[in-house]
This record gives sequence, structure tokens and C-alpha cells, in this order.
Amino acid sequence: LFTFADKYRGKYHESIEIVENYYASVSGYKDELLWAALWLHRATGDGEYVAYIVNNADSFGGTGWAITEFSWDVKYAGVQILAAKVYIRYFLAIKPEHTFAETILHGRSHLGSCLL
Repeated sequence: LFTFADKYRGKYHESIEIVENYYASVSGYKDELLWAALWLHRATGDGEYVAYIVNNADSFGGTGWAITEFSWDVKYAGVQILAAKVYIRYFLAIKPEHTFAETILHGRSHLGSCLL
């Protein structure tokens, strides 16, 4: 399903026009693709999904600025949280001597730039 969604990109209301007046997508599809890739990585541990995120996050947007909304249409806040979790897990794996608190204190400036 993810491969299909990535291959046939577009707003759902453009293919199901009757819903446009009720649930038109404002944010588009890019946030949902990043959201899906992060959850698929979390579920499978497959690094291919992390590569997808790294390769697309910057051009898909919504990852380098503060987000004030999480909704059925806008997933960027969730993307940022899940990406930060992936980063922290990776950082602790390569530097296990650091505690979680040290990671947060010293990694704060890197959280937004590692994957994003």
C-alpha cells in the first residue's frame, strides 16, 4: 500500500471529487507519506523506510519549523515526534555511554537536522 501511495501521489479529494466540499486536503499527501514511512519503520525495523524519510523529508517540507497542529489532514507534528524518537534511538545505539538526559541536552540542536 505504501509503494502504491508513493507511486500514485496526489490528494485523495482529486480522485473522489464529491468529498472536496467536506474533507478537502489542505496539506496534501507528503506529510502522510513521511508519517507512513516512520510508522512502517517502527513496525518492521526496515532501514529502507528511514532512507525514504532522509531522502524526502527536506523536499516534502514541514520538518524544519514549529508545527502547531496535528489532525486528520496535517501529520507533520507527528512526523517530527516519530523522527526524533528514531534519531534518539540511533544516537543512543552509536553512543551508548550517553544517558537519555545527555542526549536531550546535547542533542537538542541536532534533533531537527539528523533525519530532517
